[in-house]
Amino acid sequence: MHTGSRPPFAAAAAVTALVLATSSARAAEPDAGVAVLTGAAAFVLTFAAGGILVATANGSNQQSNIGWVGIESGFVLAPLASHAVLGEWGRGLAFAATPTAMIGGTVALFDYDNGTILHGSLTEQRIMWGLFTAGLFAGIAGVVDAGLARAASGVGVAPLVGTGGGMGLAVGGAL
Repeated sequence: MHTGSRPPFAAAAAVTALVLATSSARAAEPDAGVAVLTGAAAFVLTFAAGGILVATANGSNQQSNIGWVGIESGFVLAPLASHAVLGEWGRGLAFAATPTAMIGGTVALFDYDNGTILHGSLTEQRIMWGLFTAGLFAGIAGVVDAGLARAASGVGVAPLVGTGGGMGLAVGGAL
């Protein structure tokens, strides 16, 4: 009888007991604070990068336009990134939809008049700033929603798209 290749029964029993007695590891709940900071960082970084491009354009319409769209891209990235921290990709995509549409409008406006930022008509300027503001507020709403997602109060914010092109936000929760 050769027992040199098998561990002794007592050692095997001890290892088995240790494995079975160990508590299972559980992932911590995603932190809403980290989600908000991630979204805020996306806003700040894209605003800074795009703003630098616009500020240093020296009359170049192309560089100004690229910088402007770069700033607006943060409005898409912020809610997407903040919800990604929480593992809520679908919700992040829903909140990124409105800023994405606003970027589409801005690109169409810049295609219509390449010099809108510096030399656009009053109407073009109003459209440009309207698209910018709508994208900004939609992005902020997405980041705020990520912060409230784990709140004990049960407050929620959701994008709302209605018939006839109407858009808005639905806010709800327990009183």
